[in-house]
Amino acid sequence: MSGKILVAVDMSKMSEEVFSYGCLLSMRLQVEASFIHVLPHPTLWRGYEPWLPPEIDAEVAEIASKKLAYYLKKTKEKHPELDSTKYEMVVKEGNPSDVIMSYAKENDFNLIVIGYRGQSTIERLVVGSTAANVARYAHCSVLIYRPGIQVF
Repeated sequence: MSGKILVAVDMSKMSEEVFSYGCLLSMRLQVEASFIHVLPHPTLWRGYEPWLPPEIDAEVAEIASKKLAYYLKKTKEKHPELDSTKYEMVVKEGNPSDVIMSYAKENDFNLIVIGYRGQSTIERLVVGSTAANVARYAHCSVLIYRPGIQVF
């Protein structure tokens, strides 16, 4: 199979598993993989501006990038066969499902891998499930990861 997969990582408890699964899937399919994390839209912080430093967005993006690098390090420790593999790490900002879908479409991804459950129950109730939105509206196939039985 030729193509590319985009793995959405939200920093929830399941994120490291989704990350590892994406690495192994890309190796098995012999395709490129990129990992994306979407930061909350800055309007969520409205009202807190007087107490937040102006550089908060850059700091949070840097923390997310470091967390993705940590996931990669841990995955390569568990699976040494991935040691020479390079992956693209992307941190964006906005509505998670919209950003994931537009990034996948703009960059010609053939598959999106996403966890079945994300970070926040409240967000899911108010906004809707990111996984459900991506599965419903993405231009390409979507694999919804559930922990448990591994095929690799």
